[in-house]
Amino acid sequence: MRKLSLFIILLTAIVVQLSAQAPPPIGEVAKNIPGEESALKNLTIKGKVVEATNHTPMEFASIAIYSAADSSIAGGVMSTSTGAFEVKKLKPGKYYLQANFIGFEKTTLSNIVLNANAPTKDVGQIELTIATQQVGQVTVTAEKARVEFKIDRRVVNVSQDLTATGGSAVEVLENTPSVQTDFDGNVTLRGSSSFTVLIDGKPSVLQGSDALRQIPATNIENIEIITNPSAKYDPDGVSGIINVVMKKNLKDSFSGLVNLTTGINDKYRGDINLNYRTGKWNLLLGADFTDMHNKGTREMNQEIYSADTITTRQTLGDGDMIHKGKSLKGGFDYTINKNTSFGMTGTFGDRSFGNTNTGLQYLYDNKGTDPIYTYNDNSASRGGNFWSSDLNFQHKFAKKGHEIQGLFYASASNGDDQENQTRFLTNTDWVKLDANSVYNRSNEVSDETEYRAKIDYTLPLNEKDKFEAGYQARLEKENETFTFNESTDNIVWVKNDLYSSSFNYTQNIHSIYSTFSHAGEGFSYQLGLRGEYTERRIESIKSPLAHMLNLVDFFPTLHFSQKLKHDYEFQASYSRRLNRPRANDLEPFTSFMDQYNVRTGNPDLKPEYTGSYDLTILKRLKTSFVSLEGYYRNTMNLMTRIQTLGTDGIFINTMANVNDDYSLGAELMANIEVKPGFRIIASGTLYNYWLKGEINGASVDQSSTNFDSRLNLDMKLAKNTRLQLTGIYRGATASAQGTRDAMTFANVALKQDFLKNKLTATLQMQDVFGTMKFQGTSYGEGFRSVFKFQREPRVIQLTLSYKLNNFKNKMARDENAGQSNEGGNGVEF
Repeated sequence: MRKLSLFIILLTAIVVQLSAQAPPPIGEVAKNIPGEESALKNLTIKGKVVEATNHTPMEFASIAIYSAADSSIAGGVMSTSTGAFEVKKLKPGKYYLQANFIGFEKTTLSNIVLNANAPTKDVGQIELTIATQQVGQVTVTAEKARVEFKIDRRVVNVSQDLTATGGSAVEVLENTPSVQTDFDGNVTLRGSSSFTVLIDGKPSVLQGSDALRQIPATNIENIEIITNPSAKYDPDGVSGIINVVMKKNLKDSFSGLVNLTTGINDKYRGDINLNYRTGKWNLLLGADFTDMHNKGTREMNQEIYSADTITTRQTLGDGDMIHKGKSLKGGFDYTINKNTSFGMTGTFGDRSFGNTNTGLQYLYDNKGTDPIYTYNDNSASRGGNFWSSDLNFQHKFAKKGHEIQGLFYASASNGDDQENQTRFLTNTDWVKLDANSVYNRSNEVSDETEYRAKIDYTLPLNEKDKFEAGYQARLEKENETFTFNESTDNIVWVKNDLYSSSFNYTQNIHSIYSTFSHAGEGFSYQLGLRGEYTERRIESIKSPLAHMLNLVDFFPTLHFSQKLKHDYEFQASYSRRLNRPRANDLEPFTSFMDQYNVRTGNPDLKPEYTGSYDLTILKRLKTSFVSLEGYYRNTMNLMTRIQTLGTDGIFINTMANVNDDYSLGAELMANIEVKPGFRIIASGTLYNYWLKGEINGASVDQSSTNFDSRLNLDMKLAKNTRLQLTGIYRGATASAQGTRDAMTFANVALKQDFLKNKLTATLQMQDVFGTMKFQGTSYGEGFRSVFKFQREPRVIQLTLSYKLNNFKNKMARDENAGQSNEGGNGVEF
């Protein structure tokens, strides 16, 4: 806690210093000037700024008030998180207003009159449109920053990341601050794999990294990183929420987008999305397919200690990671009247994740025992069908912002996970001996269903204060059957009951929440509390009694935002979160992994709880920004993967609540537009991680200081040509039973537009220098392992994107009025 206190004091001192040094804002009159106070009237101009396409409130929009007589500036503010603004301390007179935001057209309102009879003028809702300028047949479109900050989240605009084109959401996150991906495409957020994935704010059928690997990057509008979600969201996920916002078309038209990707060594991906909007109806239809193969190599050197004997296993292998899938989705929205609408969407598909590995193993000891040479051929596949559907409803009451929303969500998936292992003895030249081979085959069949019913109510108390409340029922059920078979000839198979079993898992969660928020001119805050009751039940054919768990939990959340002088802003937040065990971590039986490893579940595993604190200082510099973010996170009841060595030389892998961990860190990020067409995005994260606990009676206390950084150079080479260079460094880190070495790698991408921007080609290369290697050490009582994995380097991919009906919204600008008039046939999908 001393480190946390020092960290908070340091950031607070910085805020105070910045506030003390900042000069008065534009339009503020200096105090204590004789005669000046008497000349002022407390007159006000207020309103709200929203995006024209979807009427989303725009935070940090710039509002400037000018005197109509001489165009001198009379005052100015930035809009709050609700889009609202108030410019006060104006004199009686006639004014005009200009509202602006980076990447949007400036909007001007004229003939605003203030006098004693009208001391406050409400100009209503101001709609800003994406900035474009049409000259003849040429359209120039302004671009959003790659990363934007809001009071409770970061927004990553996917269209700005060329190196992710043709990939999945995993590749997008690979170049995102606070996020890391590993050799197998697994994602961690601030060092934790415990996070929740939402798609358009709704739960995903698949979970975690599996869900992100399934979503094509070209279909994503932006990704929201929410490290401290409000009480309105489920508290699941120690490190927060990753919300994937899909592209949509919001104009009356027929439009669509087609993407095709191909890469060396069998990499293919494609998708199509169609949208038709007319009158009160909006119809959506889409499909996608994936067939991606990623090759790699693996090395392992494992030492086992028993008395005075050291047995060494050296393994070299090649592998092929395979990701296949296809899906069909559709839906509609229907507007009953201006206050009421409902919609329905549905998705159906299948997916498979597999790998094939061949390896050579050399086993020897320090006693001079004859060495053993073994050839291994292993393959695994994990896949099945999935579907989801949701029905949503919204009703707006007469009072602005007063509304109620309902959602019913259902999903199901089935899985058929198979593993096949073949091994046989060889001579020193790796030629098969006459001894019989050993064949193992395991199959895990699972069925999962989930239902959710949710209702949210929003009540504005006044122009600045808002109350929200809601209820959610979440019902989950899963059945799993595991079968293990052995053979000596790959023909006759015998079931091994020791490693075969089945179990049923149910979990029901009932939640209520409420939040209160205040959006002032400079100071905004939100307070929230969520209560949950959880009932969990596990039944197994190998356990005479069911394993039960009943919990009542409360999850408070706090968010604060203070706008300082000179475009500085200070943000702070807190949330309490939890990470629930996965069903396969609870399986109350032992399953076979390979001849040296077995896995056993822990049905008594409890959730882990995390207190998460964030502090952020943000400085806006016209089209750029610099931010310093600090965070502290403490996880209790940490679910830790434990590996122990049995007396028979077999490793037992399981999960247990044995540790607590702590993270204290800071992240500096800069998004700098050096000049038009050249942008630098850089970030660095420095954090201290320490772990406390015991495994099998032995202390595993340890700590490490870690540093990660990213550098992205985005250059416009010609009118329709862009080049993007990305470099990533990941520092060494520690875990309960090991360490991971540092790693550096780089990606490059080139984008070219054709046919008046209807056709786009993106050529990219990943891991340009072949340095993306995951390597490190794991250890425990009686063993030590050194490992190295490397994915195939210098992967080249080409993506072609074609916009149907041009899929853009063209605007002809009236320079005299300083406003925009819409034309053309729709915004970009």
